[in-house]
Amino acid sequence: MSSAIELHAVSKIFVRDDVAVEVLDRVSLTIAAGSFVALLGRSGCGKSTLLNIVAGLTAPTTGTITFAGDPASYPRSDVGYMTQKDTLMPWLDVSHNVALPLTVRGVSRDVSLARTRELVALVDLERAASRYPRELSGGMLRRASLARMLASDPDIWLLDEPFGALDAQLRAELQHELLRLWEDSGKTVVFVTHDIDEALFMADRIIALRAGGEIALDLPIDAARPRSAHMVRVDPAFIAHHERLHDAIGAGANVLV
Repeated sequence: MSSAIELHAVSKIFVRDDVAVEVLDRVSLTIAAGSFVALLGRSGCGKSTLLNIVAGLTAPTTGTITFAGDPASYPRSDVGYMTQKDTLMPWLDVSHNVALPLTVRGVSRDVSLARTRELVALVDLERAASRYPRELSGGMLRRASLARMLASDPDIWLLDEPFGALDAQLRAELQHELLRLWEDSGKTVVFVTHDIDEALFMADRIIALRAGGEIALDLPIDAARPRSAHMVRVDPAFIAHHERLHDAIGAGANVLV
């Protein structure tokens, strides 16, 4: 399988109050095209920083990144990014928010309109297409953000704890929705989470980071799909994976209840 993203000895140092803080320490990994990879770790371990570096939002202090073997250059239309917080434009309704990436790229009105209608239907927001962000529930906001990320049909989806602020029922619903959109799409997903059960349910490979931004464990998950939350909790193989991941990232890791 060909590689979508390669990181070579990527480090990141932030200077805070004249003190150098190393957030990532020589991270090297290859992410295969079409794979679903979870970056797992506790708060402050560098997982979001690593995602921001891949997205081109911050530069590594040292190291290099390549996409399909080519040196990274930005901005990139083949990379979509869904952040933790809602970044929908409050003065635009759902349809215009979803269409925003197409508008920025200068896509024709007819093409943009057709693509927007397709995406709004895909995330089941047709009845909310003319609503503004202030009129949406938390789940609707996340669906609209997901549709906007998909608008330009990127080959790589970067998601930074996209469902972390939702209640358990909504989170489970949107986890299934994301998997439905990804399966058979050929897209590459890098999904940041601090939740071990979420990583086990969603991913085919889990990169666990420990404090200091080092890779503590690179764990392939070869369980068949579809999976269930019940399977993740009771299957002996998943229980063993859970214990290894918990030990790798340290005590205090969050678990779905």
